[in-house]
Amino acid sequence: MMDIRVLLIVQDDRAKQIYLDLLQKYGIQVFVSPSFQNLSDDICRHTYHGIFIDLPTKMKALKENRNYVYGLVEKFPVVQLKLNEQTGSPILFHSRVQSGWTLDDFIFTECKNFVPRMIRSDARKDIHLNVLLYATPDDADPERTVTIDLSRGGCFLFSSREWKMEEDVWISIHELSDRNLIRCQIRHVIHWGESMRISGIGIEFSAILEEQQYELSNRFLKYGS
Repeated sequence: MMDIRVLLIVQDDRAKQIYLDLLQKYGIQVFVSPSFQNLSDDICRHTYHGIFIDLPTKMKALKENRNYVYGLVEKFPVVQLKLNEQTGSPILFHSRVQSGWTLDDFIFTECKNFVPRMIRSDARKDIHLNVLLYATPDDADPERTVTIDLSRGGCFLFSSREWKMEEDVWISIHELSDRNLIRCQIRHVIHWGESMRISGIGIEFSAILEEQQYELSNRFLKYGS
């Protein structure tokens, strides 16, 4: 059997042990993080086939930084869990749970067939900057947009255009003193109409001037929650 690695995000110790007892019966590797924020170096060194999320832990994190929570697990197979208050047994929530779906299906079909990837570790804050988004450095008709959130290494931009993973794009940030183009790479895409979330692209800064990085880092530290 292939080596399947999953991440379990749960804060409560009792719930954690019950979830672990359930998952370890499947012979998979389970890594545990008590929160969405402050992921350890060990957690971020591994790639994962899927993520299990404790609902109370998720709801608490959503109050602090909704965009970061959703962006963290974007593009992973996900199952949400909570404990039944009467029985103490875990309840599983998944989009296909009403159609005969089982935990075996999730682990040995969805997770097994998923190309494992690392989880994003950089914190993001709800900072909104005005941006011109270029498909090429000489794009004559850049898209006027805004950042939905910002991290030290990238941002999420609203966009209704069609983009592809790993494409290079260029941005000019209106609020920076230096508005020279910043080369970026698309790390994830939310297509318009795909879900109830804001459409756009998550990008990573791949070529940014030191002065621009310094100014963005100061803004990141000063603003946002």
